[in-house]
Amino acid sequence: MATTKIVRRKQVVRKYYESIRVSQLRVDPNLDAQRMFQPKWAGRLAKIWDREVLMPAIVSRRPDGDFLLDGQHSTKVALDIEGPDFERDCMVYEGLTKQREAKLFLAANRDRRAVRPFENFVVAVTAKEPEAVTINRDVESCGLHVSSGTSKNGVSAIQALKVVHGMRDPEDGLVRKTLTTVLDAWGSDPTSWDGMMLRAVAIVISKNWETIHLPSLALTLKQEPVGRWKDMAILDTVSGGGSQSRSIPLAANIAYEYSTAFAGQHGMAIGPQKRKKKTVAAA
Repeated sequence: MATTKIVRRKQVVRKYYESIRVSQLRVDPNLDAQRMFQPKWAGRLAKIWDREVLMPAIVSRRPDGDFLLDGQHSTKVALDIEGPDFERDCMVYEGLTKQREAKLFLAANRDRRAVRPFENFVVAVTAKEPEAVTINRDVESCGLHVSSGTSKNGVSAIQALKVVHGMRDPEDGLVRKTLTTVLDAWGSDPTSWDGMMLRAVAIVISKNWETIHLPSLALTLKQEPVGRWKDMAILDTVSGGGSQSRSIPLAANIAYEYSTAFAGQHGMAIGPQKRKKKTVAAA
């Protein structure tokens, strides 16, 4: 019996760069590869918007239109800030199946190593971003440096430094005052650069900006090692609280101890309000 060999033609996919108006770029709500829109993430992108560094979006060109595989949030921000006629650079694919679309989405979002905070910080300093430059300047003015790992003079709590930097006008030098106070309390021991502690000390200084006596605050901190301060704060934190939420009771404890020891000399220190633990009513 004669047999017929059927040769399936290989799927043809074309790809090329093209500038496309953001109003033309669409999102397929039924596409498995498309994430749900996250307003908070779009809000963060809007705050740091810079059209000159906008990376190309990944687009699947179908017969019924151009659909985003990657770049949904930044495209929405571009639409809101620049307007519907703003043209965005895109890597366009034609002839994709739904499976290939999903694989491209994974390649763009899952199959790449996340950039560590330290790596981002170093690049931000090179790019002369004001936040990173100011933080780096204040850290180095204390004889320290931002590092990838905590060491004697290396501060790796980059997220904490950013939080402290954002508490007040950067020119106030809160980062510098916080680090100097911690140095006076425990020296340049690696345990000094704990992110939870740095946030808590900064909160106390910021809330008592005009009245706090930093040498006395350092003496208050010196009463206990960092680990002991943290243990007491954790006991005062509701279950599930992260290091940032735990810095609130830690700051309250520091303010209380400072006031107990130095109220007669420098006045009371105002601390943040602790969150009350939930209690279970008796049956």
